[in-house]
Amino acid sequence: MKKVLLLIALPVCLVMGQDQPELPGWGVYVGYGMMGASGDSLDIDGAEIETMNAPGFGISKGVWMGSIPLQVGVGIHPRGYKLEIDADGANMHTEVNAQYLDIWAQMPYPVGPAFLSAGFNLGTHVGGTTKMELELGGYEVSDEVDHESGDFGLDFGLNFGLGMPIGDTGVQVGVLYLMSLTEPMEDAGFTWNGLFFNAGYSF
Repeated sequence: MKKVLLLIALPVCLVMGQDQPELPGWGVYVGYGMMGASGDSLDIDGAEIETMNAPGFGISKGVWMGSIPLQVGVGIHPRGYKLEIDADGANMHTEVNAQYLDIWAQMPYPVGPAFLSAGFNLGTHVGGTTKMELELGGYEVSDEVDHESGDFGLDFGLNFGLGMPIGDTGVQVGVLYLMSLTEPMEDAGFTWNGLFFNAGYSF
């Protein structure tokens, strides 16, 4: 917990020592997530974790919290992973695609023409799918399950980003690393993580 508080407090100290930047107004963004997961329950002999790729989108706005600049927003963002298990003549493929409605906030720190950011996100699960395929002894079995809202629990995590405005056009591109601090279900034994590549436009 001390490390988490330090990660949050450090950008605050850095920003307070800078001249107040001009914050963007309302904006929209789209992106593409390369999401994964890590934890003891996925650490299986013969298993390989791969990223699950899916799009996301949302809206954002620059605001001031006292003397601290923030960019806040709400959007639909993916979580998930792919799991390949090949053992004892059996091959199993599982793909989890979980969609979350996230509320997020970031604190920007300018570095030349670009800026670094750190913040948090809180998401509620709103849907998705899990696909499963099994090959054993020449037989193949597959199934697909639709997630219902709330099948996975609330997701609280930190995010760290790098962004670059494209001149004075209002367009910005960036990449964000998401690191969940909570498990998606009780005793799930894993947490979400991944990269979200995005492009946005501020009005």
